[in-house]
Amino acid sequence: MSMKLPEVSADAPQCELTVLNAGYYRASLNMLHKERPRQQIWGPALFFLIRHPKNGYFLFDTGYSTRFREATRLVPYRLMRLATPVRITEQEHALVQLQAMGVEPDEVTVILSHMHVDHTGGIHDFPRSQIIVNKVEWEFTQGRSPLRLFPHAYLSSLFNQIDPNRVRLIDFDSSSGYGPLPQAVDLLGDESLVLVPLPGHSVGQMGLLINHTRQGRVLLCADAVYMQDNYRDRLAGSRISRIAHYDYSQYLSQFALLHDLEKENSGLTILPSHDPGVYERYVLGKGRAGQ
Repeated sequence: MSMKLPEVSADAPQCELTVLNAGYYRASLNMLHKERPRQQIWGPALFFLIRHPKNGYFLFDTGYSTRFREATRLVPYRLMRLATPVRITEQEHALVQLQAMGVEPDEVTVILSHMHVDHTGGIHDFPRSQIIVNKVEWEFTQGRSPLRLFPHAYLSSLFNQIDPNRVRLIDFDSSSGYGPLPQAVDLLGDESLVLVPLPGHSVGQMGLLINHTRQGRVLLCADAVYMQDNYRDRLAGSRISRIAHYDYSQYLSQFALLHDLEKENSGLTILPSHDPGVYERYVLGKGRAGQ
């Protein structure tokens, strides 16, 4: 089956994308890709600011925040900071970085790829923003106690103040699809931002396809892979990294999808949220997606 995406119309809205980072996790490179050395690194927790010419700002995830320390102060939650140490300062909060760019929280619509700790860390800094999340992910986190969620890498104290009235749930089961993607939601109805389900790492993870930027198409794939080389090599992280995924088989199935999308769509850039190489190029190097 061809994975060629539909052509982008000449009058499609052009969005601006900025790659940012909020905090770092401590892990072995081997955990990200089984053929990498067992070298300890501080890996990124990327988040992304999208400016739509008519609909304003969208934030894809929020990274970590210093709230992680309080959320993991007591057992059993403390096990999370021991297993994966986190480094974050208040100056690195998504909110602080946006305000330094002249963007206030009330101007932003937040899209949560999923609700793990390294994606929802700063969500309480956006108390009046609309929040967009997969219906499956939302219902999973709302229907279980903090102790039942914890083994799946959720810390409910980081998102339990979200007002349900501000949440827009995405129902992929009733979506019409987009090109070769059988399930997809055209968020604004103009094909500029298309949400795509990428479950496996979490029960209801989703990615965001930005169809038109100055540098081409960009797919924000969150944690569908940790590194671009996962789908390019068809190799995941070390065996112990399997515990990080809700459904490991489903997680692996996304590798072929991403591989084929990149192969059959020239100009498409796929950006995982924890890839050290993406961080070096687009955050430290201030590179632009699609180049």
